[in-house]
Amino acid sequence: MSNRKSNSRSASLGLIAALIISLMLAPTLFAYQKKKVEKAKPLPDLVWPLPPEKPRIKYLGALSNNEDVEPPKKKGWLKKLINEEETRRVIGMIRPTAIAVDSKERIFIVDILKSVVFVFDLKDKTLRFLGAEGRGRLISPLGIVIDKKDNVYISDTQLKRVNVYDSSGNLTSAISRIGGEQLVNPAGVALDELRNRLYIVDSRGHRVFACDLNQLDKGTSFGKRGEGDEQFNFPTYAAVDKEGKIYVTDTLNFCVKVFDKDFKFIKRIGEHGTGYGMFDRPKGIAIDSQGHIYVVDASFSNFQIFNSEGSLLLFVGGFGSEPGFFRLPSGIYIDGKDRIYVSDQANSRIQIFQFLGGD
Repeated sequence: MSNRKSNSRSASLGLIAALIISLMLAPTLFAYQKKKVEKAKPLPDLVWPLPPEKPRIKYLGALSNNEDVEPPKKKGWLKKLINEEETRRVIGMIRPTAIAVDSKERIFIVDILKSVVFVFDLKDKTLRFLGAEGRGRLISPLGIVIDKKDNVYISDTQLKRVNVYDSSGNLTSAISRIGGEQLVNPAGVALDELRNRLYIVDSRGHRVFACDLNQLDKGTSFGKRGEGDEQFNFPTYAAVDKEGKIYVTDTLNFCVKVFDKDFKFIKRIGEHGTGYGMFDRPKGIAIDSQGHIYVVDASFSNFQIFNSEGSLLLFVGGFGSEPGFFRLPSGIYIDGKDRIYVSDQANSRIQIFQFLGGD
């Protein structure tokens, strides 16, 4: 019994001693942390092109996990006293592919390896998930687009369909056949609400489907495998401009093909090579408010910007992990405020830029 009392007394004295030491060290530790914060300097603006040229693109930031939106938890008084960090579960992306933003400015990011869509709400500082469970569960999601009513269309290559969710995240329908034809490998999706169309790029089917938004199983397709103007070789993503022209990244034909609203071929942008304005693995495509065409190249780890005539204006990026650099970029999206979102797959993040205007 005496040994137990002695051990208990020793433990109590040890705890008191630790608290006294912590109290003595706390001001020093807090002063040291404050000094570190005071020394920290903000990063200079990252813009493209560099001065003295007028900047057209500005780096805004990145998203990779829940800590990028959720506010930090307040420490209890004891944890503050001993300067102990709160343990927190980090939920991050693994392989983001495509991005879309709804009317509430929530950012939807498809993660093909996590089989889910991350929904970042920067205003409410929350992260939720779409397609994680129930009837609307996803297996291998790849493309995403959102209409004006905040209905969400997500392609799934393994399910061989496009799931449609309402603004609350409920599955409302699924598209697997259009005009009697089966989807083989749905990849990128794009909307032309003015003409009431949803475009689905069928990568291994080497064609693009155009379905009626009022009757999703009705529609047509254009393209077949080949190297000709109206043929495709593993196309991946698509975008639509204000005039209804359709831009398709024809990945293994190393170009972008442009079609009119009646699916007639207009022109090609780019060719295979390593020079400016050329492609090796073109993927995501998007168009800004001034009609400039943005194309992601996974091999070059950048996105290139072309004018409406198809001439190169600027490229942004390069291989790396620093801000403004990429490793296997894939999807790209431009919102109504000309903010540019690029999925940086191997860096497990998306990067956000701002188009500043001008040609």
